[in-house]
Amino acid sequence: MSGYLLEWGNLLIRWIHIVTGAAWIGSSFYFVWLNHHPQEPERPDGRFRLAPAALSTWLSGMGLLGLLYFLQADVYLIDPAVRMLSRGAAVAIAIGILIGSWLVYEALCRSRLGRSRVRLAGAVALLACLLAWGLCALFSGRGAFILFGAAFGSIMVVNVCFGEGDPALSLRARQRSAHNTYFSLPVLFVMISNHFAMTYGAHFNYLVLIALSFSGVCIRAWFVARQKAGRHTGFASLLPLFLGILAIIIVIIGLYPDGPAQ
Repeated sequence: MSGYLLEWGNLLIRWIHIVTGAAWIGSSFYFVWLNHHPQEPERPDGRFRLAPAALSTWLSGMGLLGLLYFLQADVYLIDPAVRMLSRGAAVAIAIGILIGSWLVYEALCRSRLGRSRVRLAGAVALLACLLAWGLCALFSGRGAFILFGAAFGSIMVVNVCFGEGDPALSLRARQRSAHNTYFSLPVLFVMISNHFAMTYGAHFNYLVLIALSFSGVCIRAWFVARQKAGRHTGFASLLPLFLGILAIIIVIIGLYPDGPAQ
């Protein structure tokens, strides 16, 4: 009976997570498009339209994380090949990493680096790489990928509180909105990654996570470039798309099995 109810809880919470996530990301993409088309009349206040969907997505995601990974840490969170952590220690460290990731991100945005878009982007990219490596070293591949997505998903939700989607707000709000735009595709990849053991189960799985996250950022950058009003197409606008596809091809080649096909 408990297993049956657990499965239903998994299904219903995951359903809510997918529906609210689609509403949030879809609306977010729409507001990004509006920001590049200022001639559009009666632009809505994106912050208050995005916040309910963002919070619902985060709450349902945290529910899934607790239900599948924290309550069943021995199965999904702790690496069976290492067994370095007890269930309680694994959960405590995971929660600490989720909170710590946001604190470090917030500190970077409020530091002097936050005054330069390029330097801040580099610092956040370094944070993402270190986070991917650290999580894959501590936890199972499946758990590490999910925690990576949960960390950046949590950052995205907090960013909404700073006014994502509202073009009338401060430079800081527009900065956080831009970050959410580029975080979205890597987080969506992580949401589906648990179905593909070839990614999280790879020997250098942290490199797979970094490469596919980089690909998602590049592809999203290409979409943003195409959405800008008055932007002419050319090689420069295709470069992010080329880099994103190249990263995927490198991962496909790198994960190709050495043995004969079955």
